[in-house]
Amino acid sequence: MQENPGAGRIIRDAVPADAERIAAMANALAAITEGGPGLMTADAVCRDLIGQPGIGLIVAEEGGAAIGYALYTASYETAYATRGLYLSDLYVAAPARRQGIAQALVAELARRAEAVGARYLWWVAGPENAAANAVYDRWGASRDSRLCRAVFDAPFEALKRG
Repeated sequence: MQENPGAGRIIRDAVPADAERIAAMANALAAITEGGPGLMTADAVCRDLIGQPGIGLIVAEEGGAAIGYALYTASYETAYATRGLYLSDLYVAAPARRQGIAQALVAELARRAEAVGARYLWWVAGPENAAANAVYDRWGASRDSRLCRAVFDAPFEALKRG
């Protein structure tokens, strides 16, 4: 747990009591990134994310309430023969933005990565998200021109069948 006493903020592991707030933030993130309502529920947060092997979920807390979160999983890059972390979600509630909370969450992930011998963090961001990309540029994050790919729903089912 990392504390910032001057701001009354704490970065800590998520607990079940955070689930409702995390679900709301995840759905707000989905509205931004996917253009529609998210499907996350407090039950799904507790069932799928909190305390599950291979998945990390941390929150930024202020005044006893979660105001941001980061969701991550383990990763490995064969080209560099090293472990890392993939940052799946990074979200800070609108009233708390531009106060260094996202950077505090990502800094905590970097510390956690180092603690397990990992040497990098990676994530994706849409090119239309200019504000976030400007922040990532300031952090020194490199850009990559490769396309991200994913299969969901019917294409996922078809792929499983071969």
